[in-house]
Amino acid sequence: MAKKKSFAIIGANRFGLAVAQELEEKKQSVKLFDINEEKLNLYISEYESIDGIIMDTTNKVALEKNGIIQYDYVIVCFGSNMEASILTILNLIDLGVDNIIVNARDFNHKRILMALGIEEDSIVIPDEITGKLIATKSLFDIEGQVQSTDGDYSFTNIIVNDAKVIGRSISESGLTSNRDFTIVQIKRSGKVVIPDEYTILKKDDLLVIFAKNNIIRDLTIKIRGEEEL
Repeated sequence: MAKKKSFAIIGANRFGLAVAQELEEKKQSVKLFDINEEKLNLYISEYESIDGIIMDTTNKVALEKNGIIQYDYVIVCFGSNMEASILTILNLIDLGVDNIIVNARDFNHKRILMALGIEEDSIVIPDEITGKLIATKSLFDIEGQVQSTDGDYSFTNIIVNDAKVIGRSISESGLTSNRDFTIVQIKRSGKVVIPDEYTILKKDDLLVIFAKNNIIRDLTIKIRGEEEL
């Protein structure tokens, strides 16, 4: 399990709630900030361990009084409200918050955030990510789940089902990590296995793989079997 960290999620919209839910499931400390009391109370009532704070985060004094600097990460989710996003970011920077992640509406919003000093890899454009995932799945005829993408690489899940790899080690199967791909973990019978080259592959193992997009289909054929595609 990941080391427990504290997260401030600013904005109780769909993006913010998705982030909060995922972090809560990973047993992280999550606090949700929003100016709309009714909406905030409605959403946090669905989760046992997520607390909510009613606040206008464009107000720097309010952020400071509520200890925003104490969180390990602050995630700003105002994708559609660029003005609120920018004012909130300026406040966070002024207060000395280090780890800021931002949901940007579009490329122009991203450019403004970068001009304010936010690192490019800390800015997320959800529609852009979704588009890349769909393109990757379609282009390479991938039926397995592609979970996330980073430029030319993606995470994908592949189930072991080919007789040529079942019962053989990762090395013997020709699946040793290299610059094109690596097996990050194996999910087996409800447990997680951190593999090395000697790990034996078993039928129905779920391999979590980080790989170049253009080889995912070949990996899927090798591991799951061509007849499954």
